Amino acid sequence: MSVFKIAGICGSLRKDSFNKKLLLRTQQLCSEHIKGATIEIIDWSQVPIYNQDLESNPPQSVLDFKNSLADHDAIIISTPEYNYSIPGPLKNAIDWASRPVGDRGQVFAGKAVAIIGSGPGSGPGSSGSGRAQFVLRKSLVFLDMVPVNKPLITITDAGHAFNEDGSLVNKHFENNIIKVLQNLVKLGKQLKIDPE
Repeated sequence: MSVFKIAGICGSLRKDSFNKKLLLRTQQLCSEHIKGATIEIIDWSQVPIYNQDLESNPPQSVLDFKNSLADHDAIIISTPEYNYSIPGPLKNAIDWASRPVGDRGQVFAGKAVAIIGSGPGSGPGSSGSGRAQFVLRKSLVFLDMVPVNKPLITITDAGHAFNEDGSLVNKHFENNIIKVLQNLVKLGKQLKIDPE
């Protein structure tokens, strides 16, 4: 039985970001609860600022990023929110990967994707990256990806959301992450059987 491979992308480059913690916890939950599936966290920190002049001869870091995405069956993105949208560096990396550079062609089209996220804010105005997820979802639909719609994972007050061992204080979120992963694997397998 082949392993279902999920590429994990953290929308923040900060080493100790809340979304990196969330993605690491998601990776662990996948290992513990989703039989036959794994998450590999993809390092895209060396992808440069997009420059169309470089498309015919892209930097190796871009090719490596695209190849990593192409080699996986599905993608999960953990994104923070910046000014009510996704962070610029993440958008930049997606722009590069969406271009028909290298020999892998379109790496996003027809692929299953899930979006999760957390944010440091709390109170009535905090969305836990919900607004960023909405913006990102529109971009990924434009790229012909197939999103997992529910459950939504939008964790607010992220500074108090994690235990020392990396688990989430609120087990409701962990249960929902497991459901997201189950739905992502199910959708990804369906798309592989019937790509139309």
